[in-house]
Amino acid sequence: MPVMIDFGGTKPRLSLYSLLMERLRPGDIFTHTFGELLDTKEAIVDTAKQALKPYVMAAQKRGVIFDVGYGGSSFRYSQAIPAAKAGFHPNTISTDLHISSMKGSMKDMLLVMSKFLKLGMDLPAVINASTWAPAKAINRPQLGHLTEGAIADVAILGMRKGKFGFYDMQGFKMDSDEKLECEMTIFGGKIVYDLNGIVNPLPDLTKQ
Repeated sequence: MPVMIDFGGTKPRLSLYSLLMERLRPGDIFTHTFGELLDTKEAIVDTAKQALKPYVMAAQKRGVIFDVGYGGSSFRYSQAIPAAKAGFHPNTISTDLHISSMKGSMKDMLLVMSKFLKLGMDLPAVINASTWAPAKAINRPQLGHLTEGAIADVAILGMRKGKFGFYDMQGFKMDSDEKLECEMTIFGGKIVYDLNGIVNPLPDLTKQ
């Protein structure tokens, strides 16, 4: 049975190296990966050097799952940008959805996914980290994929073009000219959301 670790909130701080390299097993989940609460939690990026700590990549290679867990105060570009530059990306993308995170910089799942596109993950990797990878991580293989016989829970997404600002809890902003948008949601095989009325038949004007 995998465990998920919300690591932090201690004085003195606990050793991140010990957690990732000595305690967590392959398949265990480290969440709030890009948080930076330096008084109580050791971060994955050395802020003085602006460099990813090398054992973080080593832990991921040996099977530790790194989850976003964005939340209200658990994502900072000061962690995410240096990590991305080092070639490190999360295994799973998640929101940690609650009132404070919705009112803060997180907003919703699609915005979090859009931020990781901006940080250099390609679209298939972002989709996988938001669907099939989390399903596997929690041992729910019936979810998160579109193979024959799978549960028909489907989000049909579009890429909206424009001028957008993706900011974090510190107010640091990355500009983007695109972001993901939900066009349609199918839940259990039934359409429950249709942004632009795609499935509504056009009216027959000859009968009016």
